[in-house]
Amino acid sequence: MQDLIESAVKVGWDDKEVLASIIEVADNLMLAAGANAEVEALLQGLKRKLE
Repeated sequence: MQDLIESAVKVGWDDKEVLASIIEVADNLMLAAGANAEVEALLQGLKRKLE
């Protein structure tokens, strides 16, 4: 992670910009994981009903 931050700073990003971007990506990944889990649960419920 530190390498990513250092690389971004070397090409002109501010420390705060880099960290805010990392947080944004992490937040989006967690939201996607939650949505995927919800869809998976709905699909499992549907599969049980169809059996």
